Amino acid sequence: MIDAISGRVARRGADYMVIDTGAIAYRIFCPTQTLANYQVRDEILIYTHLSLHDDELKLYGFSSLQERKMFRALLPVSKIGPRLALQLLCSLSPQDFMQAVEKGDIDRLSQVKGIGRKTAQRILVELRGRLGTALETALPLSEKEKTALKALTSKSLGFSATEARRAVEALRGEDLTVEELVRRAIQTIGA
Repeated sequence: MIDAISGRVARRGADYMVIDTGAIAYRIFCPTQTLANYQVRDEILIYTHLSLHDDELKLYGFSSLQERKMFRALLPVSKIGPRLALQLLCSLSPQDFMQAVEKGDIDRLSQVKGIGRKTAQRILVELRGRLGTALETALPLSEKEKTALKALTSKSLGFSATEARRAVEALRGEDLTVEELVRRAIQTIGA
């Protein structure tokens, strides 16, 4: 199982990015929010899900563990495949999705392209009451954390995306400026 991939964004498409790890370049299908977070040549860490369908392997990638858990929570729902689960992630944040399911908001779910009322009802029946534990995890990076992560993985500092992200996430809850966050993350990595 490929849990996560770190590397440099080599190119982007409408619904995917190619990440060059140095030896191998992976095409990873991503939600639009994840694609919007990264530019070509950015060093990134992306959480992945490997899917086998009709003898074809596809990698799906997410900028947070919460997005990946939402994606995986949707896959067992009948009539929901990886493409439709990805479409839901493009339209709703994990928090909005969880609220829609817990409130039984069929109208909100059926506004997503490809989701009709029957599919929305199926999602509610199969996931209601189970999403709290399925989606509990780290929050997506804040703007300050993203800026600090870019600084840490820049050529001048040169930390890997994995170690930089771990260091930044370890400092959550402390009210730090971007500069302080970078400085403390360097200390954390160096410790």
